[in-house]
Amino acid sequence: MRGKSLALAALLLAAVAPAPAQGDAGLADLVEKVAPSVVNLHTSGVRQGRSYWDAFFGGPRRWESLGSGFVVDAQRGLIVTNQHVIGSASEILVMDHEGRVFEARALGSDEGIDLAVLQVSDLGLPAVTLGNSVSLRVGEDVFAVGNPYGHGHSVTRGILSARARSLGRDEFDLFLQTDAAINPGSSGGPLFDAEGRVVGVNTAIDSRGESIGFAMPVELVRAAIELLIRGEDVVPGWPGLRLEEERGGELRVAAVYSGGPASKSGVRIGDRVVSVDGRPCRGRAGWSEAFGGAFPGDRRELGLARGKATVSASLDLQSRELWAKARVGSPVDIEALRVRVQVVAPDVADGLLIDSGVEVVAVGRGSFFRPGDIVIEINGKAIAAPAELALAADAAIRQRWLSAIVHRDGSKARIVQRW
Repeated sequence: MRGKSLALAALLLAAVAPAPAQGDAGLADLVEKVAPSVVNLHTSGVRQGRSYWDAFFGGPRRWESLGSGFVVDAQRGLIVTNQHVIGSASEILVMDHEGRVFEARALGSDEGIDLAVLQVSDLGLPAVTLGNSVSLRVGEDVFAVGNPYGHGHSVTRGILSARARSLGRDEFDLFLQTDAAINPGSSGGPLFDAEGRVVGVNTAIDSRGESIGFAMPVELVRAAIELLIRGEDVVPGWPGLRLEEERGGELRVAAVYSGGPASKSGVRIGDRVVSVDGRPCRGRAGWSEAFGGAFPGDRRELGLARGKATVSASLDLQSRELWAKARVGSPVDIEALRVRVQVVAPDVADGLLIDSGVEVVAVGRGSFFRPGDIVIEINGKAIAAPAELALAADAAIRQRWLSAIVHRDGSKARIVQRW
């Protein structure tokens, strides 16, 4: 009887015991295929001292950094990585999956989009296949390959956790979120979909939690590569309007800037955004996904609710900087205040809820102002143009008294000076 009980117990244990762990042969095959296209980066340079004391205690200091990258053009030996990986490096070394080391040169980089293109002669490595992040759904499998903490080629697996995440950047603030582990040294490496196609560039992590990583969508990479190689500025496509998000995520047009894309296409203040390129658009995330990867020259089709009617508008996006330069004129030196100023751009004035002002673009030694200050009043007189600032400054010098009101760091500040 005891023998039968032991046999029954053995059968029950066998039934509930977990099966031996099985590796994902499909993923392993993909990793073997794409690994040769991923490289490890070691960068170094010399950082100059910023002050007399820096120079006194040691002078220039050498720095080193680690990162990752991936081959996008085998014939030309082009490698993409994050700009923050290379910084101002004077030496960039590339190591492939077999341990071979090459010296690379930077063809182009841009801090705003945080991308760089490197070139290695006679690299002899295959290029990745660039995929499509737009069609990737939340919950789908992804995997990352990189060089975490300098350990060399490492693979982590996860899912697409969310889309259209914002990290608070000034431009190109559009990221995919993943729980595939991304660590220091993995920056600049590729995020692959389940078919082994690159859907993003691993760029940042949220150190407050575990497995919260962010990758730049591959569409930005595809559009920026040739611009970087040619040394051109990589700037976002600007729609020429300001939006307000209302309850329920509805987007209302709060401002339309003269001469901009929205103005030219007939968009009006009060219009409500229904769709972009035929896809429903709600909230900041929806707008960011539709426009976060747009460049000057791109077109976006807006579906708008105007009263009870539905209208459409075709926006041919342009560079915000070029639009602004045409409206602010050339910078003017105001010797009395040791500053260089220009008229504040209309969209900046609108965002600050001011009618006019002049923006400080550069300062000389001993100036009371800072670059970025917007001067709106001097000794009680409103300032709308550089000529008005020059007259007010001369009067202040004669009176030996200056009381200026400026917008600084998002709020108003008063600068008082006596001579």
